[in-house]
Amino acid sequence: MKVLLTGASGFIGGHILVALIEKLGRDSVVVLTSKAIPNINCLLYGSFKNFNLSRSCFDDVTHVVHAGAFTPKDASQSNAIDLSFSNIQYTKELLSYGFEKVVRFINISTIDVYASTKIKVSENSDIRPVSLYGSSKLYCEEMVKTFSEQKNASYINLRIGHVYGPGEEKYRKVIPIAIQNVINDIPLELWGEGEDLRSFIFIEDVVESILNSLESSEENIDINIVSGEAVSIRDLLYKIINVSGKDIKVDRKESNHERRDLVFDNSLLLKTLLNKETDLMHGLKLEYQYMKVRNENNI
Repeated sequence: MKVLLTGASGFIGGHILVALIEKLGRDSVVVLTSKAIPNINCLLYGSFKNFNLSRSCFDDVTHVVHAGAFTPKDASQSNAIDLSFSNIQYTKELLSYGFEKVVRFINISTIDVYASTKIKVSENSDIRPVSLYGSSKLYCEEMVKTFSEQKNASYINLRIGHVYGPGEEKYRKVIPIAIQNVINDIPLELWGEGEDLRSFIFIEDVVESILNSLESSEENIDINIVSGEAVSIRDLLYKIINVSGKDIKVDRKESNHERRDLVFDNSLLLKTLLNKETDLMHGLKLEYQYMKVRNENNI
């Protein structure tokens, strides 16, 4: 097996790279990247629109894990036109190289391809992206399906949910923001009643699922990589405080926003790619300790 990984410098991609090397060894992993990564076999491209690489660079690749993409760092970027379109341009350029020996293509997609709903989301839920980002990822899914059919290869589209864990601090998300405030003894803000439900899956569960997808008997399928356990935003904040062992105040702020729950059925995931989901409190403890050490070392 020779695996090509894109997006190795990202939050999820970085974890995938470490796990691939541990599982397969350095000689079996090659990274497509715009910036060299030390001690890693890298193929350096000039532009995501034009890699300017020889087609022979990919001759021995048997598996592709395509994690490289624009991902919004906060809600304000969800409808960024140029950034969203770059996902399509990047995937189009990647697929243009043919991959004559490829047998499986793992495409990292997003739950943002689903319609906004008040019911539990599963792989059978309505597909109707509510953002340009979600639309771009759905188009990439279709490109991968067509490419795989033409190459007589198999594919799996992995629709990633809300991921947490060490490394997500680069994003403006509720968990890293709350942890950083707790570390700095800053009161947490709770907008409204905080009853909105969210489902968070630990980064190690995501990586395990991706690695298992390389050799899974499942093929030509879409699978949601999500948590089946939902938690309210209010309870989440108090869980983070509990993990810290500190006495941090939660300031409630008035809000008139409409409640929106994001709850998932992950039975297909647990049946195919993941044996057991990491307990939320355990995952939060690991992320808290990670961020605490980074803070102490001024990283």
